[in-house]
Amino acid sequence: MAEAALRDATALRDAVSPGAARAAAVPVLPALRAVLPGGLRAGSLVGLDGPGAASLGAALVAGASRHGGPDGTGGSCCVVGLPAFGVRAATGMGAAPDRLLLVDEPGGRWADVVAALVEAVDLVLLRPPDRPDPAAVRRLSALARRHGAVLALTGAPGWPG
Repeated sequence: MAEAALRDATALRDAVSPGAARAAAVPVLPALRAVLPGGLRAGSLVGLDGPGAASLGAALVAGASRHGGPDGTGGSCCVVGLPAFGVRAATGMGAAPDRLLLVDEPGGRWADVVAALVEAVDLVLLRPPDRPDPAAVRRLSALARRHGAVLALTGAPGWPG
């Protein structure tokens, strides 16, 4: 299963033109603009925690998939490690399901799956393992910065920094 997810993620990455310029920020829904007026800074990591984390994650996916992308018609998003992600809730908030990739169980090679995806999408909503390897954390953080993707981490108490 992890091998198939890695193949799919790599195919998605390869389908995106390598020189595509990313926006300076990943857009958010209008309801979140009072809190995040410029959107989410491209290349950043954000932590989602608490009782509203699932709804906020769905809202971030909706904003990026509906309003992001270089032409303003929508960006690509991925949800990794959240098999119970509320796709219906996200689409109800305005998410474009054709711009959403779901990787329920990335397996032991989760960091490789995320690394392939972060090069191709605007936002990765991620639930990493309890204790991610510090080298994987550094690698994914650097890739997110380099490619202008946002890593939104949920349920990541062991994520350094």
